[in-house]
Amino acid sequence: MPPQVQGRDAYTLAVRAELPEKTPLAASVHTGDVQVPRTFPAGSGSTSAVNQSYENEDENEMISNDIRDESLPPAPIYNIRLQNGLKAVKGHLASLASAMRLSELTQDQSTSLYTLYKRTEEMSRFQYPVTRTVGFIGDSGVGKSSLINSLLDQKIARSSREGSACTCVVTEFRHTDQDHTGPFSIEAEFMNKEERGNLLAHLLLDFRKYYVSSIYRELQTIEEQRKCQDAAVKSWETLHSLFKSQPRLTIEFLSDESEDAHSEILALLEGWAYAGLINRQGGSDALEYSVIAGDVEECKSILDHLAADHPEGGGPALWPFIKLIRVYLSSPILRTGLVLTDLPGLRDLNFARVRATERYLAHQCDEVFIVANISRVGTDESVGDIMRRCRQSQPRRIICTNSEDVSPEEVSREQGPDGRRVRGMNKELEMVNAQKMKAKSQRIKSKGDDRLQWSLKESELSDQVDELDFEIRRFLINRRNLNVSRELRRKYDDIQVFCISNTLYSEHQNSDPTQADRYLELTGIRELRRYCQLVPAEAQMRATTAFLEDEVPAMVGSIRQWALSGTDSVTAEKAAQLRRVLSDSQDALRRDFQSSEGHVACMFRDLRERFDNSIIFCIDSSRAQWKQESLNVSQRWWHVSSYAAFCRHYEHRHLAPHALHNIIVNMGHRRENINTHIKNEMRNLLLKTQITKRDMLEHHTDSFISMLMEPCYNHCNSEGGPGCDKRRKSHMEDHLRNSRLFSKYSTHAKNVYGGIMAESLKSLQEKIDNQIEGIVLDFHAVVVNEGEIPEAERAPSLANELTSLIQSGQATIDDTKGFAQQLNGRSD
Repeated sequence: MPPQVQGRDAYTLAVRAELPEKTPLAASVHTGDVQVPRTFPAGSGSTSAVNQSYENEDENEMISNDIRDESLPPAPIYNIRLQNGLKAVKGHLASLASAMRLSELTQDQSTSLYTLYKRTEEMSRFQYPVTRTVGFIGDSGVGKSSLINSLLDQKIARSSREGSACTCVVTEFRHTDQDHTGPFSIEAEFMNKEERGNLLAHLLLDFRKYYVSSIYRELQTIEEQRKCQDAAVKSWETLHSLFKSQPRLTIEFLSDESEDAHSEILALLEGWAYAGLINRQGGSDALEYSVIAGDVEECKSILDHLAADHPEGGGPALWPFIKLIRVYLSSPILRTGLVLTDLPGLRDLNFARVRATERYLAHQCDEVFIVANISRVGTDESVGDIMRRCRQSQPRRIICTNSEDVSPEEVSREQGPDGRRVRGMNKELEMVNAQKMKAKSQRIKSKGDDRLQWSLKESELSDQVDELDFEIRRFLINRRNLNVSRELRRKYDDIQVFCISNTLYSEHQNSDPTQADRYLELTGIRELRRYCQLVPAEAQMRATTAFLEDEVPAMVGSIRQWALSGTDSVTAEKAAQLRRVLSDSQDALRRDFQSSEGHVACMFRDLRERFDNSIIFCIDSSRAQWKQESLNVSQRWWHVSSYAAFCRHYEHRHLAPHALHNIIVNMGHRRENINTHIKNEMRNLLLKTQITKRDMLEHHTDSFISMLMEPCYNHCNSEGGPGCDKRRKSHMEDHLRNSRLFSKYSTHAKNVYGGIMAESLKSLQEKIDNQIEGIVLDFHAVVVNEGEIPEAERAPSLANELTSLIQSGQATIDDTKGFAQQLNGRSD
């Protein structure tokens, strides 16, 4: 055995020895829980319309450390007047739904009233339909999980120093919603059979690279050998977590060098894995697991079970085969549409998990926060590595932890002005401390009134000591934060830096608010929390504006349309004529918007054909044109069909003047809703297309070419012994010549893009279908079939009540919509 292999004997024994034996805001459904911002950082750059609407904080108001009492950032979406108006609009919709719910007609699901009731009730619970995901990534031990706990104000994320393997699994923290009412809901997404096989193959290969001598001796540098050793340790730890009950799982067994040993071992591992998962909830083939926890302790217990190396009952660990964990909970920072994701450090993972994490970074994260220790961030190689793995257009931020770890002694030895200042502050602190000790001594000696006087003096001096101690700490922390931030901004272009202290935050978050407030601000957690809440603010404002400008008016218009049914006196001849016109319009709507030959389907087919014809080369230069052309097409849809002509031609209005006038107004709102859905979906489609372009043209672990070359790389890496170099080259050449690599590349690109297109088409079609069905519902309310009694005539008191409610709530809708337009810097 070669010397380097013999040198591994001690390492093998060490590994074995370490192994165990066997509002009023309307940011969510719970609108009353969200607090309204009142004070904001200077120089925030907020618009005058926003600034004028915020109230001055009451000087007598009690100071609180409660995260729910923290001021939100100065974004238009968090404006108190807008949020109060939004709450009032939702209340108005709730009143309309409540009135409809009491009618007997609503009990019949075939009625138009039932459909209107369900849609109005859903809209009254309006939540922001968009989220933004912020990913926190960094090496183990830098404080990622502690930081997320601080931001959430919940001690729920497990840190790596607690011995948990949860840092190997991507973990999302989301706000509770209609499908996850909580208080804590946990979902785990498991790997399928193919993904499990790929993971085991990588684990085995990483292990054997180090332990199979014929492969290991090919490593020529100390650095290669060190990386190989690190990968082997991670692989052994994971395999032992999965198969610790298997007596055959030994280092000797896994490093067997006999012919076909690799494939035989892998097949056995796959069988063990499947058998070991038989006791998992849902069985070995279950791909999802979900559970509700009643409190934070139970939630932590469930997460511990999912992440444990040694679950209760002695079964295999679950975490190696978990792709993603989602935790739904109620937290003010999540209520604004944000998703916080705890990502494992890339240097802590094997290749398979690096690929999954890198894919999540590129495909799911809207912004990336790279977490590093402030004392090492300037030289931390992982920071630059993560930067390179992100998309070029992706916002990247750096969070420096442990900002409280400063040394007054070190700074005091400096010769510059900062050193002189710290020496002066230290001298003053020593003097006041000496006076305090003297006052304490006098208090002990004194009696009566003198004792009281010295006690007061001692207390006063204690306050001075605390104040000086804080001032020294604040100066040192702010000084280093500024220096480190400047250094990082010089090193990385367009980077924003946050310096935080989880330790100080944990120490003072539950202290006396009047004393703790300044420390909490010094921690940087509040500032970071405010920034995080700005991430989804723009998208939320777009969604809220669309809701107020068109979705609410369209819904209210449809209710008004129902109440108007039967109010126009129409002769039988004119009613028949109107029914024909409406029927033709309905057929045109369904043909042009819902059929396989409709506008939406044709637009997506055209985009797919363009992709197939050019394969990606013109995507970047054409994306603006694609978007504009699609929007232009959507505008033309409303000018070519019979239903548009019907709206314009005045000669039909005399048939049912009130009902048709309402339909024409309402169709304008429906049109804008469809245009908004198109713009939003095209925005999403372009982003996904850009990510696909990156996967096609750039080299990274999740790129198309890496995926297609991986089997070849793995085969070559498993070769060892005499003649291995020739065999590797031969296999590589054969793979490039005969594996139809570039044909597969093209096919995969088309399939991926086709999947993106299909997903976007389905999403957009569902939204458009909802609008078209709303228009059809309005058509049916204009004139009923011959011999049929309009629903409004069957419930006249309800029709009158709804009409009255609509009239009384119109001013609220108009005022709130107008103010939203003002915040957006425009008006009708």
